Amino acid sequence: MATSCHETDRHCRRVASLARSVAEYMRVDRSICESLESAALEHQKFRLARLRQNDFAFPGVQGMILHRFAGGTSDLGRSIESAAAILRACDAFDEAIEFSAYDAQPLAAAVLDFMADTSQWPRDVASAFRRFVRHRVPVELAERLPVLPSAASALLRLQPETVSAAELAGVAEQDPVFAKRLLGLANSAAFGPPNEIRSIRDAVLRIGVPLAHKALVSASLGPLFASGKLRAIWHHSQEIAAIAHELASQCGCHPHEGWLAGLLHEIGLLIFASRAAADCAREEACRRAGFPRNYSETIVWGIDHANAGADLLAQWNVPSDLVEAVRYHAAPELSDSPLASLLYIANAIHCEPGEPEPLVPRFRLATALSRTNLPDSVVESVSRESPIFAIAC
Repeated sequence: MATSCHETDRHCRRVASLARSVAEYMRVDRSICESLESAALEHQKFRLARLRQNDFAFPGVQGMILHRFAGGTSDLGRSIESAAAILRACDAFDEAIEFSAYDAQPLAAAVLDFMADTSQWPRDVASAFRRFVRHRVPVELAERLPVLPSAASALLRLQPETVSAAELAGVAEQDPVFAKRLLGLANSAAFGPPNEIRSIRDAVLRIGVPLAHKALVSASLGPLFASGKLRAIWHHSQEIAAIAHELASQCGCHPHEGWLAGLLHEIGLLIFASRAAADCAREEACRRAGFPRNYSETIVWGIDHANAGADLLAQWNVPSDLVEAVRYHAAPELSDSPLASLLYIANAIHCEPGEPEPLVPRFRLATALSRTNLPDSVVESVSRESPIFAIAC
C-alpha cells in the first residue's frame, strides 16, 4: 500500500487513468466509464471492510463499483462486475510497478511479470490490458539511430587533465560555432575582467582548459537536441551535469565523469523523439495523467529512455561506467554505481516543474544518498555561483 497521503493520491490518479483507458479498449458504456474513473480516484480512502457493506461508502454506480472491488457479495449486474474487475486489475498493476523498486526489479521486468499472469482476471479485461500495455521489443537502435557527431567523438577521447590549451584552440578554430562559444564565454561576466578577448587561445586560457573542454563537448552535442521540446531537455541535462560536477568529489567520483554522465543521461529521449506521432502523444498523455516518465515510456515503448540511452551510448563506444550510470540514473537501487546515484540526487535537487515525481522517491533518494555517502543536506552544498553553471547554454 502507498506510504503517505500524497503517494496514495498519486497512485489513485494513475489507477483512474489506467482504468479509463482499459475500459475504453473494452468499449464500456460512457456513464459506467465515468463512474469507474471516479471510483478509482476514491478506492483507497476507506477500509475495504467498509466498502463491502451494503450501505456503500458512495452512492450510485460509483459506490456499487467500489463495493464489488472490495469483495462485497451483492449481485449488482454484469456491467458493475466488469468495472470492478477493471479496477482490481489496474490497482494491482500500479502497485506491482510502484513496489518493484523495493524488490530491486527493473520496471520493464515488473510489467512483463504482471502481463504474464493475467489469468486471474476476466478474459476481456486481460485482453484489453494486453492491448493497452503493449509489450514491445526494445526500441531498435539500428532504426533511425542518432549518430554521434564526429567533433563530439574526438572531444570525448580527449582527457581534460592532459589536453593542452593549444589543442583545444586548434579544435575550436576549425568550427565557427565552437569559436563563437569560447569567445562568448571568455568575454562574459562569469570569467573575469571586461577587457575583450579576441584570440581563441586566449579565450581557452581565460576560461581554463577543463571548462573550455567541457564547453566544447557541450557545443558539439547540443545540435542533437536542436528541435522543439528537445531544447528544454538539453538545458535540463546541462543543469544536471553542473550539479553532478559540483557533488562528485564529495562521493569519490571524478568531477568530469559526473559532468559527462549528467550531460548524457537523457540521450535516450532522442530515440523516442523520432517515433510515431500517435505513440508520442500517448506517452505525453500518460505523463499528464501523473505517470512518471520512465513508467509512461515503458507502457508505450516497452523500454524507458534510461535503458534506451544506455544502449545507444554502448553503440557509441562510450566507457562502460558512463553507460551504467545512464542506465540506472532513475533507479539507483538496481546498481552499485555511485555515478548512477549521483545522477538521481542531482535530478532530485533540480526538479523539473510540472514533471510527475518518480515512483517511491523517498526510498530511491535514501538509497542514492547511502550509495554515495552524501548527507541529507546535500542540496544546500551546491553553489550555483560556480563557473561550471556558466557553460550551460
